Amino acid sequence: MEVSAEMKLTIGLVTMNRERQVAEAIQSCLQSNLPNETEFVVINNASTDNTETVVKSILDSSGFPYVYYKTESNIGAGGGTLCFEKSTGEYIYGMDDDAVVDFENDPDFFVKAIEILDGHQNIATLATQIYDTAWQANRQAICGKEIYLGVYRCKMFCGGSHFLRKSFFDTSPYLSNKYGYEELPPSLMAMDAGVINAFCPDLIAIHKPAVNKWVRASDKNMEYLIIECGVPYAIKRKMYPIICTPLTLLAYKQRCKKYLQQTKSIRKQLSDIVSNTMQMCNRMESIKFSTFVKMFMDFGSSIL
Repeated sequence: MEVSAEMKLTIGLVTMNRERQVAEAIQSCLQSNLPNETEFVVINNASTDNTETVVKSILDSSGFPYVYYKTESNIGAGGGTLCFEKSTGEYIYGMDDDAVVDFENDPDFFVKAIEILDGHQNIATLATQIYDTAWQANRQAICGKEIYLGVYRCKMFCGGSHFLRKSFFDTSPYLSNKYGYEELPPSLMAMDAGVINAFCPDLIAIHKPAVNKWVRASDKNMEYLIIECGVPYAIKRKMYPIICTPLTLLAYKQRCKKYLQQTKSIRKQLSDIVSNTMQMCNRMESIKFSTFVKMFMDFGSSIL
């Protein structure tokens, strides 16, 4: 079913070779209470499995309009930009393809989120709580003060389960890189504009990753750790005021020392990822120094 009119809600997913997981993700949304004006946008990152057949089969019978787009190559997290560009929803809900909405405990997940966004026009992004099955714990957002009942200010929304107010962003705010952390630039943009990144711990999604990325247990995990250390540092180098570079660099070196093996090969991979990410950030403007100071006062050294 094609999208023909502006929607209240877009549910966007980027997926690659996860036919079972993305099916579960979509089904969890469909089993929740959704506005009639809901659309789905699915970006297939050049999957070689049965993702296309599975996704289309589910959405063809759902009664909701959808956009399905398959890329010619794996563009990684950059698929979020395609999701944004192809969406017509007032709000965009982005979720990982290996996550599910906790509809069994809260079928009104989307209803409650939309009520928060409708009721508070100064909220640009809304993060939900994410229970991570690899951690067996919640991935708590770094929160400031409670700003509305059950809603808190946060420094950055988590890309695995979040809502965007599309009208706040003129173009896609996501970083079109392959590695992740695409949510950091829009979070910084929102704070620099004086609007709110919000977090509601009562809205819960469940993330079901194949591995715990923060354990140095394999070469694959080491790849994840290189990305987790290098990408946010590169974004901050480009978007934080230049006067903040020494602090950002110190925090980056400490993080690398804690999580990465100090080998020539890893240093080369890290250098390449930092360089590539900084190039991707060329279109991003630096935030004001006053914004950085306010962030530091609200969230402390975690912003580094």
